[in-house]
Amino acid sequence: MACVLRFVTYEHFMCFWHLIEPSTSKIVSVSRAKGASTDLEEKITLRAKKLAPVDELFLFLMHLSVGMTLRDLGHRFDIHRTTASRIVITWANFLYNLLGSVCLWMSPEAVKAHLPCEFEKYPDTQVVIDCTEIRCAKHRPPCFYRAKCFQPTSHTAPSRACWEWHHMEPLPLFQPSMQAQVYRPAFLSKRTQMLEEDVRETQSIARLRVHVERCIRRVKENKLFDTVIPLSITGSINQLFSVACFLVNYQNGSLVKAWAIQ
Repeated sequence: MACVLRFVTYEHFMCFWHLIEPSTSKIVSVSRAKGASTDLEEKITLRAKKLAPVDELFLFLMHLSVGMTLRDLGHRFDIHRTTASRIVITWANFLYNLLGSVCLWMSPEAVKAHLPCEFEKYPDTQVVIDCTEIRCAKHRPPCFYRAKCFQPTSHTAPSRACWEWHHMEPLPLFQPSMQAQVYRPAFLSKRTQMLEEDVRETQSIARLRVHVERCIRRVKENKLFDTVIPLSITGSINQLFSVACFLVNYQNGSLVKAWAIQ
């Protein structure tokens, strides 16, 4: 199934499971986090307990990686659709905190030691910033329904990568000794044509950005992001997209085969 939900093999998936399994005892389900619940919620929660934690992880990854709907997941796992929704949100929060606690920021020395030869023109590179978009369903105002305006579902397209960059608060990670040079493609501004040196510089930077775009493509290969994110999980989209980014570091090999460490 989709290379075992983005993992190369089943064994690879199980290695990841064994890595996080010791921490699963600390999972706080959405229903318990909200405090008091109704009798119906209690019945749904008890029914959900028949799923083993590893099966809940598998359900979460089926939603994220394959894009299966909550109704479909409920049918496949023989649970209520609401239970499937709560499992997805619970695991999104859990993996967001667990995987997000791992510092992925490399020291300048480590970056320099592993900087690919393609970056020889920019030897002081510390980080490459890019962004992408996903579509989220948007609430309709009450007047919309009163007016009976039947139009296609609206959506927003926020730049999630930019939101994540703000959330990660990278500025404290920069050191005074780091270079402040920013390399970016040239813009025409008020000119009618780019200068020849600007064209060459833009092409040089574009050749390096393609590797970042490949990384973003891996994240966007999660089928959940192929369609408009439903309102039922919009409140957890930050966690879901972040987890998709974190999982790229565990699921796949190097972006370019020649860069793989022998």
